[in-house]
Amino acid sequence: MSSETIEVHLTLTCDQPNSMNFTDTYAGLGDVWYKVVVDAQGNVDLRANADGFEHLARYFLKMARCQKNPGYHDHQWVEFGKMEGPEFTITIVDRHE
Repeated sequence: MSSETIEVHLTLTCDQPNSMNFTDTYAGLGDVWYKVVVDAQGNVDLRANADGFEHLARYFLKMARCQKNPGYHDHQWVEFGKMEGPEFTITIVDRHE
């Protein structure tokens, strides 16, 4: 089985340990959309268009690589562009809980 490779060059701001600037996570993207749905059994369904996945990838890279303090967290709406309703929260922790 053979796979093609992609090369990614990305520059992101390294924000403060307790804050995050999202401007660069949208740079060059024109149609960011994603939606997170959780069912009664706890299954998580993440749907996104290409720009939505790119934005989320940049977002998670910043969370992973910018030395955020344990406990730093961010709230996002479950559907990009909806400014009401359920949220999902992403939190930096020291280890598995």
